[in-house]
Amino acid sequence: MKTGVSLLLALFAVICFPLLSLAIDSGTASGSLTVGATVMNLTHSYAHLHDNAEDGPNSKKEMRILVADRVVQQEAIAGLNPFFTLSAMVRKGTVRGVLVRFDPAKPKEVVVTVLFPQQEERYSLGNKTISQSERSPLDKLVITNLRVSAAMEQSSEGNPEQGWPAEKYAFSFNAPLFREPAVTATLKGKQALNSPQVKAVLAKTAAMAKGDYAAVKSVSTERSIEEMDGFMAQGKDESMTMMAEAGKQMGQAVKKFPLTLVVRGDRATLLIKQQDGRSMVGLMKRSGVWLVD
Repeated sequence: MKTGVSLLLALFAVICFPLLSLAIDSGTASGSLTVGATVMNLTHSYAHLHDNAEDGPNSKKEMRILVADRVVQQEAIAGLNPFFTLSAMVRKGTVRGVLVRFDPAKPKEVVVTVLFPQQEERYSLGNKTISQSERSPLDKLVITNLRVSAAMEQSSEGNPEQGWPAEKYAFSFNAPLFREPAVTATLKGKQALNSPQVKAVLAKTAAMAKGDYAAVKSVSTERSIEEMDGFMAQGKDESMTMMAEAGKQMGQAVKKFPLTLVVRGDRATLLIKQQDGRSMVGLMKRSGVWLVD
């Protein structure tokens, strides 16, 4: 039960934003990714600088590089949770490639995620930290206001006995650099609680707690509805019970714990500071109405 409730709560947490860039051409890549006996040509690249303003003015920025085997929406690596977004895309078979993340001020340490499905669906994608004392694992790394380019090559033998295939990737890329839109408002406490964005969140959690799936959909984005429909397809009765419990828990958390609402135009992020960590809820404004993503 707890696993199911946690998954439903996680459906709130995929947060993407429209992007800003002065570059208009698409990113290119050359190279390949090999996982076991499967070889994939890497042909497209995407770069995004996440300012992490939701964590305050002194928070670390994160550069994200996606090198993929196909065209991908730039928004896939934007917002607060690109790992969740890309994991869902890997499960659906809509992307294969390599995600690289690092602090642009400290490029000698990077986190790499190979975007290839695990042999068992219950396992999540793995993140591997690669650190070098002398230079960045990204060879010939160049970051300008408009573009990012570099090359990278890594391999691992894997562990066939445990179902982990060998991996190898070698690629170069040159991609336009996108950024989050500027923060237009930051609300805390009662101001956040009384905002139209948080009222939309409470409307959704109330509908979830009542088991009113039609009402839940009416205050949700298309992306969120698609995710919830997939969850419901696994077993409607059990899913409805889990949804009701998740809605009750989230509604209580919104009313009980400190809130921070960060607005970026027609997108917003609600941060809920709880005793065991922090929850995040994404929202989008459509036709003048705030919907929970």
